[in-house]
Amino acid sequence: MSMCIVVAWNIQAQECLSTGFCTTSTNQYPTSTFSTSSSTWTTVSAYMNAGNYTLFNVTSGNVYEWTYCEAYGGVSTNWDAQLTLTNNATSANLCFSDNNCGTTGKAPYISWTANFTGVVKLLTTVSNCTSNTGSPYNTLVWRQANGTVGSSSILGLDVSHYQGTVNWTQVKGAGKTFAWAKSTEGINITDANFAGNATNGVAAGMYVCAYHFAHPLTNSAASEASFFLSVAGSYIKSCNLMPALDLEDPSGGPSLTTMSSANLTAWVQAWMTAVKNQTGITPVLYVNGSIATYLGSGAHAYNLWIADPDGSSTAPPANIGSWSTWTFKQYSFTGTCTGVSGQIDLDVFNGDLNALKSLMGCLATTVTEETVMPEFKLFPNPANDHITIENVVFNENENETISVYNMQGQLILEQHVQQRQTEIDISNFKNGLYIVRLQSPQGMQTKKFLKQ
Repeated sequence: MSMCIVVAWNIQAQECLSTGFCTTSTNQYPTSTFSTSSSTWTTVSAYMNAGNYTLFNVTSGNVYEWTYCEAYGGVSTNWDAQLTLTNNATSANLCFSDNNCGTTGKAPYISWTANFTGVVKLLTTVSNCTSNTGSPYNTLVWRQANGTVGSSSILGLDVSHYQGTVNWTQVKGAGKTFAWAKSTEGINITDANFAGNATNGVAAGMYVCAYHFAHPLTNSAASEASFFLSVAGSYIKSCNLMPALDLEDPSGGPSLTTMSSANLTAWVQAWMTAVKNQTGITPVLYVNGSIATYLGSGAHAYNLWIADPDGSSTAPPANIGSWSTWTFKQYSFTGTCTGVSGQIDLDVFNGDLNALKSLMGCLATTVTEETVMPEFKLFPNPANDHITIENVVFNENENETISVYNMQGQLILEQHVQQRQTEIDISNFKNGLYIVRLQSPQGMQTKKFLKQ
């Protein structure tokens, strides 16, 4: 990080057909008119029926996308959904989509560039333009795909001893929500201001955690993780900012690319795993676009904090490698903030405050690891195309449900358990970590798996 030494969305399917439109509408659900400027997929409702129509505010020139595809947080496994998009004021048809992504390809995906400012109506139907009522339900998600973060951006910063003593009350008053404070570097350097920054930042009402500056060319991941945890471990907690691994070329040193991509990726995975195993919290990964491109797919399991100092807290980063999305962006190396002397690194979160709280484990909707009956097994792990859930104490008379969430707490898939073993198709899931929850009247248990 400074002083310390057009987004390539991975969309495999999108559709805006000019034929096939459906008109079978039963009721408006949900009853709100939705708006967004977020590039993060957001759930409209997990209780959609065919025949429901939903209203959305749109602005001319922006790209909006809607889907039931599981890979983006939707659910289409219960019935074969279709989508019809119309101008709410004139009823003019705009887009239609059917069987375009998701489980066995049976999920619609619309991508549409707004050619007016106003309200659009999105109608959900079952294949052949029919409707249904009651359980089972599907989950609809949407976003503004041209990626502006929005006027209510969640802003933060990152600091080290170079900034001297920080007045965290003033930083909080200046509208900052989160901060990373440098704690360690390599295997023997501790930032002199870390403890004060971490303690006083939290006391001022901010979300604050530690970052570690890595030296993978000279040290093992195990030794660096052990040193980091010895200094910062007690500050890593649920419902706080996640720890971060700062992976960048050292000042005046050789490039990280002197290490093979496979070895550098394995180093990252080993460090992350060591920290996660001891704290229960999965760290985020800080890199620039060049290193993001160099790292292998094994690094994509971790939320991306991307260095892209273009000075804009609203523009998406220009290069996120082969990651499908980004979680934090460092948008300035030379910013200023009340309460901090001199220049400072500035950051923005890709989502709203509820999304940040969910990511940190603050909201009830966030899934956490629990060890409560019913017990189940999950295999293989890691997995490529399918996972199998084996309910050890399956009882066909009990109402048991399997739910799959991504690491942002979004529901990806949900289905009822009908037999001792349930196979789930994950071939259309993005690579990364997911959480499986088995819920029964006796309680629930969760496990994680890696899609690769």
